[in-house]
Amino acid sequence: MSDHCAVTIPLKDVARIQVYINSPRKTLSSIKQATGADYLLNGTLYNMSTGAVNCHLKVEGRVIARPGYSVYGYAWDVGPDIAMRVLPANTANYIACTPLIIGGVKSARPTYDPGQGGRRGRSAIGIKGDRLALYCTRDGGSMARTPEGLRDDLYAAGWDSAVMLDGGGSSQCDFAGKKITSSRKVQHLILVYLRKGDAYEPKGDKPMIEINAYSKKADGAKKLSTNFKVSEFACKDGSDAILVAPRLVMVLQSIRSHFGRAVNITSAYRTPQYNEKVGGAAQSQHCYGTAADITLSGVSVDKIASYARQILPDWGGVGVYAKQGFVHVDVRDVKADWNE
Repeated sequence: MSDHCAVTIPLKDVARIQVYINSPRKTLSSIKQATGADYLLNGTLYNMSTGAVNCHLKVEGRVIARPGYSVYGYAWDVGPDIAMRVLPANTANYIACTPLIIGGVKSARPTYDPGQGGRRGRSAIGIKGDRLALYCTRDGGSMARTPEGLRDDLYAAGWDSAVMLDGGGSSQCDFAGKKITSSRKVQHLILVYLRKGDAYEPKGDKPMIEINAYSKKADGAKKLSTNFKVSEFACKDGSDAILVAPRLVMVLQSIRSHFGRAVNITSAYRTPQYNEKVGGAAQSQHCYGTAADITLSGVSVDKIASYARQILPDWGGVGVYAKQGFVHVDVRDVKADWNE
């Protein structure tokens, strides 16, 4: 039985990073079986009596915890774009606890609650070059460390940035089959899904339809339909230009009206540079402003996809990413369906 698990994953190979809210509470192995995630790691601190999260946490646009202070943590929209930033941040997801390494520099005095001190099992998330780094040790094992000892180990291993997560009895992971288990069913976990060949969006040409150009700064608040505005379609890289096809807005508004629930757009327009950064398919419909990846709280991806296909009977792309929990919808001229 291993006391230590560590892995680095090329960011270009990451399809999605998910913060999984463990409700009702399940074991690590059950979550692995249910989600098919490639890597699983416990998350940040929470109150074991109430389940309330103590540190900054945002999940798919919903703020779970926002303490009254700023701190370095990890923020991302999809996954390959993960980066250390000051939290809270304007991204779909973020997580923090105790920063150990910031910009290649060790934190001189890591800030943590006294209850986190001593030699314990530890877990951490970080960046090493162009790779996502994950780390976990067993509580009470030979690799138990103080927070400072963990910092020194990760720095010596070449991590450029690192955040210590929850530890002790919460420390648990499954890194592509290499595991550290615990009897504790933690409140939430970090799940990482790798790209797989069948999950890529099929190649398609630019649709011969109207595509409008906007400025996020000048037009961000402009309404495109009853429930959608320009800024929701902006590229996640912060660039000002936004391309949006009115036909795509009509499709999304139909989905919104049918289900009576807000449509969360996790990715719409992408600059070619950003599309390459997040590992998008070559000539992705996202680069033309004709595609959106969406979720609806309380509505399964199968139901979303089924209705999208109803309103796109013989054209448009519908891709189901069940494990990642979203549906790709686009308004290409030909019909294209795919599943992860």
